[in-house]
Amino acid sequence: MSLDLQAAANKRMRRGLITLAAIVVVLAVVVVLLLLTGGGKKDSDKGSGAGAGKPAPAVTHKPSDTFTQPKNWVLLPEGAGKDNGLPVKFPKSDEGAAAMMVAVIRSSWKLDQKDIERSAVTYSVPQERDEVKAAARDVAAGNRKNAGVPDNGPPPQDLAFSVIPIGVQWSRQDDTHVKVSVNVRTVIGGGNGKEPETQLISTTGMAVWTDGDWKNASVPPVQNPEPFDIGDAGFNGAGWKAIQDGSKK
Repeated sequence: MSLDLQAAANKRMRRGLITLAAIVVVLAVVVVLLLLTGGGKKDSDKGSGAGAGKPAPAVTHKPSDTFTQPKNWVLLPEGAGKDNGLPVKFPKSDEGAAAMMVAVIRSSWKLDQKDIERSAVTYSVPQERDEVKAAARDVAAGNRKNAGVPDNGPPPQDLAFSVIPIGVQWSRQDDTHVKVSVNVRTVIGGGNGKEPETQLISTTGMAVWTDGDWKNASVPPVQNPEPFDIGDAGFNGAGWKAIQDGSKK
């Protein structure tokens, strides 16, 4: 299922050059993604990785028997302002870049076209904004189809839908570019009495400092860090920093 809006738009911009640039989350069971950020999914049953720009096999998370405390935590800064009802004006720091990318996921991994368009307009770099926004309809339709939700109208009342960024890592490229990877836990249930499934996905994008704020830009196909849940020993081994809740200040 395609939840990463910008990746879908990137596919349109580079049609014929890139087949799959990334993965994004599945709204329950299906994973389909062609996005401009690199994306990786992990299936605990298969445990295999993905090549650069290729999706890893999807996996359903199975809790570990033992809990391993994350070695590194990060309290991401809040945006100093709002635009289209979404947080903006993040500080010019690595943590600020990561906070923007987390905001992109929270606002765009949705079932409603209007939500996806709003995220595209708010967070995309100016030169990619129109293409990303234009992809919103197809992305929303694909998400609904793969989740087993009708094309129009509200989803089933008992549909479980939770997208929670749990970890980040970043690599500063220069003074205005920071490559950010986000580790996301999704809990999706198809509704109508179906049991929800928990899946872990990692996705990578480029935060670009422009006009006094961080914006999301497309990146070439990349190898994403392996996604692990908090408490899994692999979380530390993959280099993730656990996102600390603001209430822990």
